[in-house]
Order: sequence, then structure tokens, then C-alpha cells
Amino acid sequence: MKIDMTTRKLYFGFPVILIGYKDKKWGYNVTAGSSSYSLGRTITIGLVAENNAAKNIKEYKEFTINIPYRDILEKVEVAGFNSGEDKLEIADISYSMAKHIDAPILDECVLSLECRVASIIEYEGYANIIGSIERRVISKELVDANGNLKYDEFNPVYFLGDDEKRKYRFFSDESKELGDYIKGK
Repeated sequence: MKIDMTTRKLYFGFPVILIGYKDKKWGYNVTAGSSSYSLGRTITIGLVAENNAAKNIKEYKEFTINIPYRDILEKVEVAGFNSGEDKLEIADISYSMAKHIDAPILDECVLSLECRVASIIEYEGYANIIGSIERRVISKELVDANGNLKYDEFNPVYFLGDDEKRKYRFFSDESKELGDYIKGK
């Protein structure tokens, strides 16, 4: 039996991302998020339309997506709060400049995407930012000799939450290929 759940928000498991961007006040900055999805060479992120990151991304039309691991969760928390502050400095996050855009790639993250804004749709106080992925960079430890992702070693942080609580989750050590599930293995 299912029942109605009354909550203002419900995050049912999305990867935590750190969004790097050019900032009018601080030069460069970062914010944490969990509202994103990628299809082919596009990525869509969701932000509160009037927060510092959204305002700057709307103006400069470029951003990076950076995937952290659990070992920097304290820095992720700092990046998720302190709006309008110099969060790269406060959280002591080192970065390099992206190759194709004017935004920071966070050195401590295992995967980063350089993105240009293709479209922004604002709805109910949120900015849905659709970006074109210009470049993908990944820690070399996560790529095998053939240039493929080492799926079993990639372990991003996932965010779940509602009005009451926020939680982080991680993959188990077990992974299977799609064909194994279809065959019942």
C-alpha cells in the first residue's frame, strides 16, 4: 500500500556535484548541488534562480561540474552554504583553470566537465541551466589501459533528503553489467 507523502522537497538519490563558476566579486567560486542530469554532450543543473552561483552563471554563461568523493565532504558542506562568500578560500579548495572556458576545475574532484550555457529556463524560483559539455577530465586512476572508465572504482557521493533530514550515500562494492541482470546472475 502506498500513502501520500507531504514534503516541500524530496531528493531520492542524486550525485553530489560541485559547480565552479566565474564570480563577479571573488574572481571564481564554487557551490554544491545535487540537481543534475546528463544526456550525451549536454548537462542540466538546477539552482535557486536568485542565488549567487545562478546569477553569475547567467551572466558569464560558463561553469564546471566537479564530482567529489567522500574524503572532501567537509569542503562540499562549506560550498553548499555561505552564499555570496569566497567559498574556494573558506573551504581551502584548490583549482586549475579550465581549458576551454573561464571557470575553475576543482583539483580534489575525480571527474570534471567544462560547460557552456545553452539555455536557461526559470520556473517557480529555480533556474534550470542546460549546458553543452565542452570537455571531460577524469583522474587517470579511474581509466583503464583502453581508455575506459573503471566502473568498480568510481564511487561518487549521493544525496538524499526531504524537509526533515539530509543524508549522503555511497555505492556498495558490488556492481554488475546490465547483461548480468538480464540473465539473472
